[in-house]
Amino acid sequence: MGTYLKIALRNLYREKRYAAINIAGLSIAIASCIVLGLYLYGELTYDRHHANHRKIFRVANEFNIGGAVNALAVSPSVLGEMLKEAYPEIEDYVTFQTALQGTTGGVMLRHDRDAYYWDDAYWVDANVFDVFTHEVLYGDPKTALVNGGSIAVSETFARRYFGDANAIGETLVNDNGSLARITLVFADLPPNTHLKYDVLYSNNLPFLQTPDNTTMRRQTLWNVARYTYLVMPENYDPDDYLAINAEFYEENMAELGRSLNGTWRSWLEPLADIHYGSSLEFDRPGGNRFYLYGFAAVAVFILLVACINYVNLATARATKRARSVGVRKILGAGRASLMAQFIGEAVLFALIAGIVGIVIVEVALALVPVESLVGKPLSLNLTGQPLVGAAILALSLIVGLFAGLYPALYLSSWAPLTALVGRSSRAGKASVRFRQVLVFTQFVISIAVIAATLLMSAQMRFIADRGLGFEQENRIMITLRGAGVIERIPTIENRLSGDPHILGVTTSQFMMGHTTGLQAARVENNTGTQQLMTVSNMPVGDDFLEVMGISLAAGRDFSRRLLTDIGTGYIVNEAFVRTMGWDEPLGKRITLGRNSGRVIGVVKDFNFKSLHTAVEPFLMYRLPENLDDVQEIFRPFIQRLLVLNIAGEDIGLTLRMLEGIIAEFDPTHPFELEFIDDSLDELYTSERQLMRLIAVFAGLCIFIACLGLFGLAAFTTEQRTKEIGIRKVLGASAGEIIMMLAKGTLVLVLAAAFVASGIAYLAIDEWLAGFAYRAPINPLVFVLATALAAVVAYATIALQSYNTARADPVDALRYE
Repeated sequence: MGTYLKIALRNLYREKRYAAINIAGLSIAIASCIVLGLYLYGELTYDRHHANHRKIFRVANEFNIGGAVNALAVSPSVLGEMLKEAYPEIEDYVTFQTALQGTTGGVMLRHDRDAYYWDDAYWVDANVFDVFTHEVLYGDPKTALVNGGSIAVSETFARRYFGDANAIGETLVNDNGSLARITLVFADLPPNTHLKYDVLYSNNLPFLQTPDNTTMRRQTLWNVARYTYLVMPENYDPDDYLAINAEFYEENMAELGRSLNGTWRSWLEPLADIHYGSSLEFDRPGGNRFYLYGFAAVAVFILLVACINYVNLATARATKRARSVGVRKILGAGRASLMAQFIGEAVLFALIAGIVGIVIVEVALALVPVESLVGKPLSLNLTGQPLVGAAILALSLIVGLFAGLYPALYLSSWAPLTALVGRSSRAGKASVRFRQVLVFTQFVISIAVIAATLLMSAQMRFIADRGLGFEQENRIMITLRGAGVIERIPTIENRLSGDPHILGVTTSQFMMGHTTGLQAARVENNTGTQQLMTVSNMPVGDDFLEVMGISLAAGRDFSRRLLTDIGTGYIVNEAFVRTMGWDEPLGKRITLGRNSGRVIGVVKDFNFKSLHTAVEPFLMYRLPENLDDVQEIFRPFIQRLLVLNIAGEDIGLTLRMLEGIIAEFDPTHPFELEFIDDSLDELYTSERQLMRLIAVFAGLCIFIACLGLFGLAAFTTEQRTKEIGIRKVLGASAGEIIMMLAKGTLVLVLAAAFVASGIAYLAIDEWLAGFAYRAPINPLVFVLATALAAVVAYATIALQSYNTARADPVDALRYE
């Protein structure tokens, strides 16, 4: 073993350029795999930090009302309780209800002069710490949330208000003046959990209690409010729950369902599968399995390209090792010992590359914004996570074995006499053909990844340029909080309408492109009968269509002059009209909740959700101006969005003016403003991250491939030095010689382009399936990717062979 190591180190020292190329390629590949591995590990272990994650299931459910089907992550508030009472196999349950549902800026909590908004806040059952695993820093998890008014908070929350001090017993003030007393502090949840929160309120409050009356409870089952999690027996099969669902529905919901012309069903989602489960409405942001497959494929591709480099260079330089192989065989060395030597050399290269790769990762994590590429923080902690170090060591060994196996088989197979002579037919055409296959494979990978990047970029440009059916440029949203401020909106609008920088003012309950309401409505059909359907909806203010640039197809907008529009007028989109099959939509009656009215307008279809989904039936109704019927306890929590169309000049001045005016009407809340185009961009964050990541690794793929080409070009140039000298004597120019050396590689690039184009087309077609609106796949993209790979390949070969091609032919003819 010691002898093999000495030989390997001696060869590494003697052939520094060969060693540098191999180590550079392998180290970049291993570093890329480490980064991608850290990301994939986090993604594949979602929610597995919970001790009982195999026993915890979330209840997902589906309502079918009047043929409109809605699959939801939130379920009825009484469902968990009723299931637990009826089925003893259910060991426990816990529910989460979004605090201040329908708000846009989170919950505000104040302590002295410190006031912050918290987006992730829930009312929960007191047993939440029995079901889910938390690292409790302070407090008793058994009693923390027993009493109403108690809250459990994250470490980040506690530090924001109280620094490093123990926050237990501290009180904060809600918007309505009620006190929230901290009874427990838990460590921040890991990034790979699907349900994130910083504030947990006790739901042991009167207005959150479920009804005791059986009839009322059954009626409540047709309204959704909470995420429900069940604790089932060990190794429970979720399919067994289907019988429970059927029985529960028949006993508690079927009678009312028949009167509503609706049905309901539910199923269980294993906790660890939720993040990458099916897409459900009102769910937390989930992941896309396609992206995981893409990341894993990129990691494998980069490693494969680097290993191909090693095999190519090792077999290309076989003749330089031939004599040593022949001598050792004559002296009695067996094939197994020779294979061990060559594989050992490859493993040594890989281990060195592994160490260099770790250094590259540490430097990259410290200096490069890797987090912006993958969307979450990454860290390489070899001392705190020894398994990570073991995984990197195992990866390096596997890479070394994989890269060294073929060269070991090839070099050790030479007959002793042939090896001493150094002229073997096996080292000729067969070896060249094999290297061509490997180079071909490298360029298939490189061109496919480049083409995929270009096609993804084309889709994101298509989304950015596509008309959504409303204007987003220079439109802003300002969150207004509290009934007292909202009731003064007409005064605020009058104040703003006189400013030349404000081109239009209106209001809305929800943010464009994000949340909308979803309610069951009774809709008049063409025969005059009422038809029940669930429909997305948005309450808006006067002039909403004008401010947002939404076009009317028929009818009119809401009007201040017509008080009857409040609660009695509806505007629907064209998709709504098509769904109902209306011949004449204007005047059709709609009943939504307690309000019944008629259609006064039809707008052209616009994308009120992201472009991942097609336009659905949608209706708008006028926001009420009078909030007298809102209970006093809820008045401080009412929110509205002030939507403005502002001039494109002096935007900074306009925003400062708006901040000052809003502060006059609401001095207690921080100013909250968001541009609508920025808000819409957030809908495609994961796609942009994937595109940037693929682009980075496409560059790495082509760079590693070019490292190999550089080494091969050096070898080829060295082997053909005399031929180059003769051609120069006969009048060949440097450019002609370079083209002669590059011609074979360019042919391989063109051949690889056909295979790569097919692979890229299939992969991107699958990715585009996630968009309801997609850009066409332009064949010119594959031509561009091929041309880019060809130019880079030619430049690499030209860089290496330029000096030889320009050298004095006399020196070349003297070359030994």
